[in-house]
Amino acid sequence: MRSWTRFAREVSRASHYRRRPLAALRYAYAKWVFRRFRQKSPTKFLHDLGVDVDLAFLGFSTWRSRLERVVSAVRDGRDGQGGISFDDGMVLYGLARALSPDYVVETGIAAGVSTAFFGAALIENGHGRLYSIELPAGATSGRVLEDGSLYTWQEGGVGWAIPGEIRRLLAGRHRIILQDVRSALPELLLELPYVDLFFHDDLHTPDHMLWEYQAAWAKLSPRGVLVSDDVNHGWIRFCDRQGCDGRAFHNIDRLCGLRKPAGGEAAGSRNGIRRGPGGLQEAAP
Repeated sequence: MRSWTRFAREVSRASHYRRRPLAALRYAYAKWVFRRFRQKSPTKFLHDLGVDVDLAFLGFSTWRSRLERVVSAVRDGRDGQGGISFDDGMVLYGLARALSPDYVVETGIAAGVSTAFFGAALIENGHGRLYSIELPAGATSGRVLEDGSLYTWQEGGVGWAIPGEIRRLLAGRHRIILQDVRSALPELLLELPYVDLFFHDDLHTPDHMLWEYQAAWAKLSPRGVLVSDDVNHGWIRFCDRQGCDGRAFHNIDRLCGLRKPAGGEAAGSRNGIRRGPGGLQEAAP
């Protein structure tokens, strides 16, 4: 009962769903799907993406306590800071460490929790650049967005929770772009030769998320990874178009990832899901 009460509250706050009853039903369906495929272990989540787990957490112990403080500072602050969970952060660190990316792009900085995890991994790697896109503070201050979000991180400034050591050590390898993602992302993707790791965490309406996924996927390098927080029906639609298997729906706190094939093979072909009269079902091995 509490889950349905929470769902009703989410829908009532979000103008996108209030005006679109069918979209609200799809949102409910998506939450049911991701609840079925929820994972409890960041390590297993990474393993299912084909990531070398031994590489993924090299150097993590060096940063763990500082990153725990980042998550706690945002969680213990006022609502509306927009921070990911520690387990989500472990996934992002692990991906950035194991993939050893040249180019990482994230949409949505807010207090800077995801940025801190990415930054720590890139510092350990010794190379790689991070591009972070966020709206200017005045664009969202005091305004409820279409997805129902109301952010208050602006009081501390963009990325206020990023540790000073990460800012200093990452230095010229981190670029913050304070623009609307709908104009900033296409320009950035034209500028970069490719993207190895892309993380969506800005406006969580299905159409907007689908647009970001498609734009990033087209620029993603072979074996690169697309990650999204707060997945909904937009992720289901995108994965359906890619012909993905059920591993694309494995999630940590509704954070999902999809790895781009190395060649012409499909994004997934076994141990996944199929569509039947009852909806999404586990496929036979």
